[in-house]
Amino acid sequence: MAQIFKRNTEKKGLVVVWKIEESADELLQYLKLRRQDLERVKSFKLEARKQEFLAARCLIKQVLGAEPEIDYLDSGKPILKNSPYKISISHTKGYVVVAFSENNLTGVDIEHPSDRVARVSKRFVSSQEERFIPDNKKVEYYTIMWCLKESMYKMYDRQNSIFNINFICHPFKLQREGKISATFDFEERRTMDFEYLTTEDFYLVYHC
Repeated sequence: MAQIFKRNTEKKGLVVVWKIEESADELLQYLKLRRQDLERVKSFKLEARKQEFLAARCLIKQVLGAEPEIDYLDSGKPILKNSPYKISISHTKGYVVVAFSENNLTGVDIEHPSDRVARVSKRFVSSQEERFIPDNKKVEYYTIMWCLKESMYKMYDRQNSIFNINFICHPFKLQREGKISATFDFEERRTMDFEYLTTEDFYLVYHC
């Protein structure tokens, strides 16, 4: 797999993006999976889903230098066993990203930009947020805002939260890369900055 992007954050976190170029069988050769993980791989019908599952573990193994053991909360949030690191995982159309942090809440999302997000924008964009989105850049803004709110959801793991109410994106001007300020408003209120990157193949938002 080719490393496309690697960034050490100001809060001493790490985010790494890989392009998946190997088959599932090739990725499997690099890992020593637990029985339950092997069974899970076999349960996936699509080759792409197998590749994503295995590629994330290959990336984690290369970064940490040890075979990863990942369990999941009921919400689907991944927990790295026997390690001080918190992790967040995402993938899209041939790419996988993992964010790592020892001390901070961790969330990451990667998406291929497409018109699909525009069709469901009302589910995650509030009327106030719509006011700062340029008419000629709606797909781009919607995609990065979806990534932002997915990252926030992964960080806080509040299953009853509502994307267009509890996750608030503050006005920003979309560039190739930069920062976005956002507020989580659900039983508590907390504002923080997220970093982002846009490319032709994917949009990425992370906090770690």
